[in-house]
Amino acid sequence: MRLTYQEYRPRKILHVQRHVDGPWFWTKYSAHPYVGCRSGCEFCYLRGERYLGKRDPNTFDTLIHVKMNAAELLRRELFGLNPDVLACGDWQQPAEERYRLSRGMLEVVRDYSFPLFIVERSPLLVRDLDLLIEIKQRAWLGVVISFSNLDHKLKQAFEPRSPGVQRRLHMMAALARAGVFVGASLMPIIPFAGDDHAHLEEAVRATKDHGGAFVLAGGMSMSGVQAERTLAAAKQFDPKLEAQWRKLYGWQGGLSPSQSPSRAYAARLGLQVRELCERFGLQDRMPRYIPLGLWLSTSASQKNFSSNLTNTICGSRRSRAFGPIAKPRGRLTSGRGASQNYITPAASAACKRCPRLHRALRRKSRNGCDKAKRFFPLVPVLRLGTRLCLKLCFKFSFHPTVA
Repeated sequence: MRLTYQEYRPRKILHVQRHVDGPWFWTKYSAHPYVGCRSGCEFCYLRGERYLGKRDPNTFDTLIHVKMNAAELLRRELFGLNPDVLACGDWQQPAEERYRLSRGMLEVVRDYSFPLFIVERSPLLVRDLDLLIEIKQRAWLGVVISFSNLDHKLKQAFEPRSPGVQRRLHMMAALARAGVFVGASLMPIIPFAGDDHAHLEEAVRATKDHGGAFVLAGGMSMSGVQAERTLAAAKQFDPKLEAQWRKLYGWQGGLSPSQSPSRAYAARLGLQVRELCERFGLQDRMPRYIPLGLWLSTSASQKNFSSNLTNTICGSRRSRAFGPIAKPRGRLTSGRGASQNYITPAASAACKRCPRLHRALRRKSRNGCDKAKRFFPLVPVLRLGTRLCLKLCFKFSFHPTVA
C-alpha cells in the first residue's frame, strides 16, 4: 500500500518513567519523532493500543505520524532535568531521510550533555556518526542493533520490508570501529522457529565478529492485533507453528493469549544465550550507565537508597541496594519484626560510619523495629542535603568524588 505522512505539532514529546527501565536498557526518559513504521514487522509490539492510542493498528506501516516540532519540544522539556539515560530518535526509512528529525534531536542531546541510548534496525544511523561521537565524548552513548536472527527465510516471513540483517551488522561494525559501545538485541526470538541452538549461536557469533560487546535476548510478546498478525505470518511460514504457539501462550479454548511465554521457556532461552555469550566472551546484559564518582541523579539514587535502607531496618526480605539477605540472628517473640528478623551484612557494614544508625540496625535483632523507627526522619534530611549538594555541583560544573 502507498505510504503517507501526517504532519502535526504535539504539545509534549518527552516521556519520564517513574523508575529506570531495567535490567534491559536502563532508560529514564524517552522521546521519538515518529508514530508508525514503514518496516511493518508482523511481530512488532508497537501496534498495541498502549502505544498507538486511538490510531488504527492496521495503518501502522502505511500512515506515519510526524512530530514536526520534535527537536524544539525536546530542548524545552529537557531543560532543568537531572541527566539520566535518554532513549531518543528513530532512523526509519524513508521518513528520517525526508524529515531529518532524529538528527535535530541528537543536536539537543549533545547540547545538554545527556547520556543517550539508541535501539535501531536502520543503517541510516551511521549518517549521524559525527553527533554520536560528540555525545559519547560529553556524556555516554549505548547503541543496540536489533535483529531476531540471521535466517533470510524467517526475515521474509515476519519482517519483509525491514533493512537487511547484513546491513545492520555492517552498521554495528562501523559503530564499534568509532569506539561506540554497541551490542545486539535478539528481540523477539521466534518460538520453535528461531530459538534453536544453531540460530542463537549464529547470531551471537555474528555479534562478536562485528565488534559487539553484549547480547540481549527476549522472547516474543503476543497481544491484540499484533498476536493475530504474527500468528497469520507463522502459519504461512510453517503450519505446525500454530498449535505449538497456542500451547505456549495458553491461547486455547477461546481465551486470549498471554502477554509472554511461560517462565520455564524464558528461563531455558536465557540460559542458552548466557552460555553462548560466555563462550564467545560477551556479556548477556548491557551494563548500566553510572555517572562519574558513582553518583546518581537524586531522583534515582537517593530514593533507591532511602527505600532500601527503610526496608533493611524494617525487616523486608528484599534489598536491592544492600545485597542478599543474611540468615536470621535469633528469634523475636513479638513486635512488627517478629517474623522478619533479618539484617544484611552489607547494610550493616555500610552504616558503620554512622554509629547511631549502626546501633539501631544491631538493636533490631533484639528489640524489633520499634526503636529503629526513630531514625526514619533522618532519611529525608539526608536526601535533601544530597539534592542541594548535587545542584551546586551542576551549577559550578564539577563532579562530586567518592573517597
